[in-house]
Formats: sequence, structure tokens, C-alpha cells
Amino acid sequence: MGKTVIESGRVLLTGASSGIGLAAAYLLTSRGYAVVGTARDPEAVLQRLTRERGAPPPFCLFKMDLADAASVDAGFAKAEAELGGVDILINNAGQGELGSVEDTDPAESRKLFEVNYFGPVRLCQLAAPSMRARGAGVIVNLGSIVHELQFPFKAQYCASKSALTGFSLSLRYELHPYGIRVHVLEPGWVRSAFHDRLRPVIKPGSPYAARLKPFLDFSRDSDPKIPDGEAVARVILEAVEDPASPVRIAVGREAKTFFLVRRFLTHGMQDRILLWKLAKKGDGAPL
Repeated sequence: MGKTVIESGRVLLTGASSGIGLAAAYLLTSRGYAVVGTARDPEAVLQRLTRERGAPPPFCLFKMDLADAASVDAGFAKAEAELGGVDILINNAGQGELGSVEDTDPAESRKLFEVNYFGPVRLCQLAAPSMRARGAGVIVNLGSIVHELQFPFKAQYCASKSALTGFSLSLRYELHPYGIRVHVLEPGWVRSAFHDRLRPVIKPGSPYAARLKPFLDFSRDSDPKIPDGEAVARVILEAVEDPASPVRIAVGREAKTFFLVRRFLTHGMQDRILLWKLAKKGDGAPL
């Protein structure tokens, strides 16, 4: 099956400071794409990468805070001007959570949705008109397996990623007649600092205290069989270059296995299995 690089390959990639986004920025640049990455503090990222790798990155880094609508608009305008247009939009940046619904501040939940859902939606709105005018474009949104496989103490995260997946599938039908492809990647666990940065939210005397610690440890799984950022970056590249890539793309052995098994399970069967698996974690020492 042939691969095609669309148009001039001008890429806007959010969350390029570390993990999947950073690996994708380096990989795409090495393949000849013009890349603008975003970060909340691009100067700090540039200094760190120059120090760690002995040279500044071969791609631009611009400021964008997805929780701030004005920052999203300004960052996109700057990236579009730098590139001369955006052919490929990769919505990679995301925010995690670990805490019960009762213990979570509603303001923090709204911020999580701004980063994981409303920010990417706004960037799609900004990128679509010029893609439509050119009759070509690719949008890759980083979803998650949690759209299908939910976990406790991550309710708002699961909801935000499910929202992004639903949005992506609907957007795909809107934009398909104009030559614009939309893909949503649905990875399982990924080895990166994403989970290590999670700070559990727990109120004093919370009845969930003893149950939260096992799930914090579970979220920080470092199994070497789990794909790392570079492995996910290669899947992103495949989605960008192969017009025959599916709309929903499972990433990693766990995700692929689950989506295969899921075909043979009713919702009731899956619910009973999850209740059994999660109960095995039992109570731990309170955080």
C-alpha cells in the first residue's frame, strides 16, 4: 500500500514538550515535515532540550496554553504565519487526573476539559477552513482506550477523552467530502512522564483514601512491553502518511487486544469483568 505525504507537510503539533509529542516532533521533522510544536513554556523546553541533546530542536516551539482560549487562538495564528499554512493538525496535548468525583474541585474538572476537549475542538475549527479551501488536510486527535474501558478515580479524564473521540468521529463525516482526513488514536498505557506527574486529589478524611493508592501505582505502570512515546509517534506518522489508515486506531498490544475481545462481550459481561478485576486491587495504605 503506497504512502503519501500530503501537500507540503506543514504540521502543528500540540504538547511537544515531552513524551509522545516530543518524539513525534523529532520524527516528523526527520521525515521532512515542517513542524511547529506547542508548549506552555517554550523557552524552558528549548533550554532543556538544548542541554540534554547538545543542540536546539530542529523544529519551532511556540507558546500555547490549551486551558486559555486566547492563548489557543494566538498560538495558532503564530504557527500558521510561521508555516504559511497548516496541512496537518495533531492534537496531542492532554491533562490527566487521579481522584474521586467527590474530592475533585469542579474548577479543575473544567480546566481538564479545556485542555483535553475544548482546546482541540477550537484548533480543529481554526485549521479546517484553509484545509477545506485546499481540498486536503489531516487531523489526528489523541484519544484513549478509556473511551471504551473506564477506570475509577479518572471519571473526568475518561469523560473528556470520550468526548474527544465522539467529536472526532462526527467531524470525520463533516470534513470527508472536502478531502480532509480525521483520525483518533486510542492508546492504552504508554510509558512516559504523563502518569508520573499525576498528583492525587484527596480531601482529609476521604472515604476513598485507602482505595486510591493502588490506582496511583497502577497508573504508573512501567512495564517495558508497554509502548513508549517513540512507538506512539510512529503510529502518528503512519496515520498521517497512509490515506488508508482507519479512523479509530488502537495503539499498543493492550489496546489492540481489548478492542478485539470487546467485539465478543456484551456491556453486562464487560461490567462484571471490570468489577471483578478492580475489586482485586482491594484497599491499600491511605495516601
